[in-house]
Amino acid sequence: MSRPPNPASVFKRQYLVQVPRKRPHGENAYTDAKKRVWIKASDYNVGNFSMWEEQGPNSYYVWFNRKTVPEEGEVIFGKWKIASIYRVELLLRCVVELADI
Repeated sequence: MSRPPNPASVFKRQYLVQVPRKRPHGENAYTDAKKRVWIKASDYNVGNFSMWEEQGPNSYYVWFNRKTVPEEGEVIFGKWKIASIYRVELLLRCVVELADI
């Protein structure tokens, strides 16, 4: 028999890890050449997740695998450059700030 999750712990994890576990599917999600899924943070249906107030207009959520981890300075879709990355531990999803080239 499993224990019910501690609500305080669940809230803390949702606040620390801004990117939801499920990858989005649909017209708002983009897939790059390395098969990473990108979606603008404001376009994701957040549900129960706690949004950060500091999210800028160029904040994106990214889902990836161990071989395709995004790096600062990398060019995405030929028109954006990764300005900063926020990744918690070794999770395979992160928040990325993009800047125009």
